[in-house]
Amino acid sequence: MTDAELNDRLLTNVIAFKHLQRERGLLRHGSAPGMDAFALPEYPAEAHFQQAYFRTPQALVEGLPALEAFYRGLDIPAWRVAVLPGDDEGARVLGAAGYQPDSRIPAMGLALADTPDLPPSFPLVAPETQDEMVELNIRVWGKWDDILTVWRQPPRLPVHTLVAREGDRALACGFALDVEDTAGVYMVVTLPEARGRGLAAEVMRGLLTGARERGLSASVLQATEQGRSVYRKLGYRELGDWVNWTRRAD
Repeated sequence: MTDAELNDRLLTNVIAFKHLQRERGLLRHGSAPGMDAFALPEYPAEAHFQQAYFRTPQALVEGLPALEAFYRGLDIPAWRVAVLPGDDEGARVLGAAGYQPDSRIPAMGLALADTPDLPPSFPLVAPETQDEMVELNIRVWGKWDDILTVWRQPPRLPVHTLVAREGDRALACGFALDVEDTAGVYMVVTLPEARGRGLAAEVMRGLLTGARERGLSASVLQATEQGRSVYRKLGYRELGDWVNWTRRAD
């Protein structure tokens, strides 16, 4: 499975994850053929919540006017468009339209057939609700409580959540979102006082084992800098950075 194939699967999965957030009342959605734009007007100054994606440079060219109208109509002062590795034409189109490269997000992925099956050695729990996942993320991030708490709302999330508990205390968690034959991994966090014990890696092993059991072929994720080394040890490979190009309203 090539890097380009895994990046394409990651793009599809991330857009599905954003739609899941939209269904929970978090995000607004705008679209054009081959483009998806998401916004959180309640946090207009947080550029990472104002994120758009495109499939081809031609879709980008044709969809940019609708994209900009969407964000301006919501009074968003700045928004970002993700450019996948190797898409020089997409970067050129955005540069010509006044966008500037801003942040980078490491993309990682693996083909399950090429990765040893190493089940977790720490006992993990598949909880009935998302309460522990929400509380862990709130404690780790220390902000966005109102955004994270909507994950508790019914109906139950169509994801596969695992929690590492010690006694009745949740220490680490993460979940996988299945889109076609690919598991996207999200919200992997460990309490600060429980770090250094390899619990995030144990959760990841559990998520990968579950993906195999469900007959999936690949797993993809967007990594944080501190998480990259953990994911590499589990068999994920670097797919290149997604570059966010930012446009600021006049």
